[in-house]
Amino acid sequence: VRVALVGLGGHGRTIQHAFEAAGFAVVGVFDVNADEAALAAARFGCPAFSSYEALLATPGLEAVALVTPNRLHRAQAEAAFAAGLHVLVEKPIAHTTADGAAIVAAGEAAGRVLVVGHNMRYGAPARHAGALLASGALGEIVSVEVHFASDTGRHLAAGSWRLRPDEAPLLPVTQLGIHGIDLVHALAGPIETVSAFARTVAAPAGVVDAVVASFGIGAPSGPLGANRPGADRRGAGPLGTLVSHYCTPARFAWTITGTEGHLFGTPHTLDHAHAGSAAETVVDVRADGYESYVALAAAFAHAVRTGEPPESGGAEGVLALAVVEAMQASAAAGGAAVDVAGSVAARPGVSGRSFVPSTILSSRP
Repeated sequence: VRVALVGLGGHGRTIQHAFEAAGFAVVGVFDVNADEAALAAARFGCPAFSSYEALLATPGLEAVALVTPNRLHRAQAEAAFAAGLHVLVEKPIAHTTADGAAIVAAGEAAGRVLVVGHNMRYGAPARHAGALLASGALGEIVSVEVHFASDTGRHLAAGSWRLRPDEAPLLPVTQLGIHGIDLVHALAGPIETVSAFARTVAAPAGVVDAVVASFGIGAPSGPLGANRPGADRRGAGPLGTLVSHYCTPARFAWTITGTEGHLFGTPHTLDHAHAGSAAETVVDVRADGYESYVALAAAFAHAVRTGEPPESGGAEGVLALAVVEAMQASAAAGGAAVDVAGSVAARPGVSGRSFVPSTILSSRP
């Protein structure tokens, strides 16, 4: 697949490696930082364009990968679709669910593939966890715990867009915790209700950098299907917690607890503890830190070439962001419970689309 990469520094370097390893032909790059653009152009032996618009006009270009600030995603994705290109956009899908819905609509109208960069669900630990859950090894899922945090906020420049609440609201969840949210959706089912608390620890005044939330999961869409006891009763699904900070040492870990055992996961490992037995490591891909990103890029290529719906498409991206927005609303209301579907419907430009959790995910493999 002939692709152009947009946004090349920081996390953009990870995406460069993933697309290279997945066998894409990188035919153009763009970044507002000319030094980063020059380095990437030399790496791939391709032009570094002076503008995004010029890049989109590259002859033979098939797709773009956007690793840019959240607020730019909608305009850039819509422009790419208008140019007849397929799009992989970094998470979150957009700045708001309304913008996310607009991106989805643009992709559908253009008949082009849209993939959102929720790479965690593509990694070997998540894949193996899905297989174990499908086999019934954990029995009924009782709870899910997610802890995605880092000290990134301590190292951001004072003018960074991430430190602007209007561009990265509920900062750690928007940038980190959303990966865990999508993982919950992929393995356990859609988050339907949330209650969140947020505070500022090390960030500038007014910038949230510590969030703890609880949530309720609806009927599962993933490996357990609709056969889990109580899956047809709203509010009868598993319970969960999310811890997401931007001011603590890095920790990316998740636990799924069932009536017959536990799964302990990280981005690179998975331990399985049977009832009454010690945990056993069943996946360890620490030697390849890019594994899930390469799998994400390969899934994008597969969707482009086959036309098959991608696993982390636009609807999944909007739903993950909807949970973030519901958590933001809950934190602003002192932890009051917020219904995710109701939060989405309240967003301008979204109410006309069927972004209800059970509707989105029940139709997905």
